[in-house]
Amino acid sequence: MANGFKVFGVGEVLTAADVNDYLMEQSLCIFENATARDAQITSPIEGQFCYLKDSNVLQVYNGSWSNFIDEGDITAVNTAGTSGLSGGATSGAANLVIAPNSATSATVASADIVLIGDADDSNAVKKTTVADIVALAPSGVSLGLVLALS
Repeated sequence: MANGFKVFGVGEVLTAADVNDYLMEQSLCIFENATARDAQITSPIEGQFCYLKDSNVLQVYNGSWSNFIDEGDITAVNTAGTSGLSGGATSGAANLVIAPNSATSATVASADIVLIGDADDSNAVKKTTVADIVALAPSGVSLGLVLALS
């Protein structure tokens, strides 16, 4: 069983053991499925890789064959310590809830940014400033800003 890498010298005989150890065990073999892999690799070695075409997965042998890079999954969404956020997930789809009543209050300044759902653009989330909202009021009108979020 080979370990690592071998540099062959000029005129050195390439033995069957060298082919098996350095070329076969340390190459990336491609198989139609796990059944074909197991029929051909009867004594896998730790660190050996293969690719299965039926499931499009790269596998590594570490005592048993396992997917080297599996589909990603959420391990945690942490909203602790954030103002006005709750929800999360440990797997599957994550839900993030914005809870305005849990947020801290602020003094609004003209440069502050407000997020909006643009109803004319498939409800895309966009931003504007408080100054831009105030500028929408006709000249000479005092505008009070009231946002009701639930």
